[in-house]
Amino acid sequence: MDTSFHLYLLITSLFLLQWLTHYSSANLDINTDRSSLIAFKSQISLDPHNILFKNWSSESNICSWMGVTCDSRHQRVTQLNISSMGLVGTIPPEIGNLSFLVSLDLGENSFHGSIPTSIFNISSLEVLSLRNNSLSSSLPLDMCKHNLHRLKRLRVSHNELYGEIPSSLGLCSKLEYISLYNNSISGHVPTHIGNLTFLQQLFLGANNLSGNISKEIGFLTNLQALDMSSNEFSGPIPATIYSMTSLEYFDFASNDLSGSLSRDIGNMTSLRRIGLEFNNLTGEIPKEIGNLPNFERLSMCCNRISGSVPRELGNLTNMVGIYLANNGLSGPIPKELGRLVNLWELHLNQNFKISGPIPKEMGNMTSLNYLLLYSNELNGEIPKEIFLIDTLLELNIGSNQLRGSLPREIGNTTIQKLWINNNNLSGMA
Repeated sequence: MDTSFHLYLLITSLFLLQWLTHYSSANLDINTDRSSLIAFKSQISLDPHNILFKNWSSESNICSWMGVTCDSRHQRVTQLNISSMGLVGTIPPEIGNLSFLVSLDLGENSFHGSIPTSIFNISSLEVLSLRNNSLSSSLPLDMCKHNLHRLKRLRVSHNELYGEIPSSLGLCSKLEYISLYNNSISGHVPTHIGNLTFLQQLFLGANNLSGNISKEIGFLTNLQALDMSSNEFSGPIPATIYSMTSLEYFDFASNDLSGSLSRDIGNMTSLRRIGLEFNNLTGEIPKEIGNLPNFERLSMCCNRISGSVPRELGNLTNMVGIYLANNGLSGPIPKELGRLVNLWELHLNQNFKISGPIPKEMGNMTSLNYLLLYSNELNGEIPKEIFLIDTLLELNIGSNQLRGSLPREIGNTTIQKLWINNNNLSGMA
């Protein structure tokens, strides 16, 4: 044999050895993923539609299994989405061996037990969604310290999680969405959360969180939605909140917040809705809200708000709901509210000091479904224009000082619930 033929055999052998090594390694890797999914399947105690029991067959390629997606290059599992299948069971630690996993969605099932800590070691993970299950454990305090640096979406809402929000969460710097809503998480919101500058939505409501609302929340300059309702937060609304020009929605309802709403709210040019009901807020409603071009919903009932209803609210033609009941508001109902042709609900009841007549201009509110003005000091006659609103379903003007006769237009109304008791009214006009 000549030298060139020996060289050819050598190169061919090396290539074959490299190919066999790669094939063996790839086969081992896919078998690791297969073993992980089989271990997962073994922990399912109820599969009501027999989806996994039938489809996840040991005889077929796992990349063809329902809910499983593999990448074309490495043939490794990159996505596992078995949400909304009615599955019952636990999540085994072997799931952490899916080392190429980018997206894991087990939401809308009935998984119980703890969240395996191995999940938080998957460095490629970008989406983790375990929402609407019955999982009961705490989140690892170091969950973002060593891995999860690619994580963008963390959705573990509607479970039975406890413990504190991990202080290391601020190290998952690419997070865009966090929902811990409706669990039993306690403690304070860690200040490091202010490092998540890509965060767009943050839902921490319906937990047992306490303390002051961290001023670092205001550092989340890309935040669009913020829900911290139904917790035990106290103290004032941080001044940094009012500099969040991207924020469209914030909900701090059902806490124990004090202080007043700042006039700087007029700087929040993207704001559409606020929820501040059931707190201990004082002061007046800032008229600067009337300068917000997209504002739709003002909910501040059940506080200790004083002063008058700002006539500037009449500038907000996109408004669909005003909820200011159970406060200490006084003075007249501004006739400018009649401009709110898209308003569905107006609640000014149980302020006890709102006075003057009901403006006839309210008859222009052609989308109104619910008008609640009871338990105030309103006087004068009931304007017939109210009964010409053909969308009105409920009208409660009881316990005021209204006088005169009922407009004959009341006979043509579509109102389903009507309260006019405890006034000084007489018969039909």
